[in-house]
Amino acid sequence: MTASETPEVYAALAVIAAAARSAYADGSNLRVRSSGIVHEVAMTRWFAEERMPGPACQVGVSGWDPGAAHPDRGPVTCRRCLKLTGHEPPGEQLELFPTTEQDAPADGGDGPANTTA
Repeated sequence: MTASETPEVYAALAVIAAAARSAYADGSNLRVRSSGIVHEVAMTRWFAEERMPGPACQVGVSGWDPGAAHPDRGPVTCRRCLKLTGHEPPGEQLELFPTTEQDAPADGGDGPANTTA
């Protein structure tokens, strides 16, 4: 399907995309449906090469339903969005592998050796 074959469909998609872009023109963040998570906004490719505001973290939004996302003036709370934009609060991530000797097992292994014989 090309724009020359169905111009009314492409025109309708362009109107929907333009309306969505204008809803975020004031710098609003984005919330998906009734979720409590607020995302940073990034322009994403939608149908017919139109650009739509979407979550910067690229989390799925139910088939890119334009009605699923809503502008939100609250602060970004999505951890992935915060990390991508460099605004993640320091010290919030748990360390997977200890880096200090006091946290590591004394025997240098994975834990205490099996001493039962």
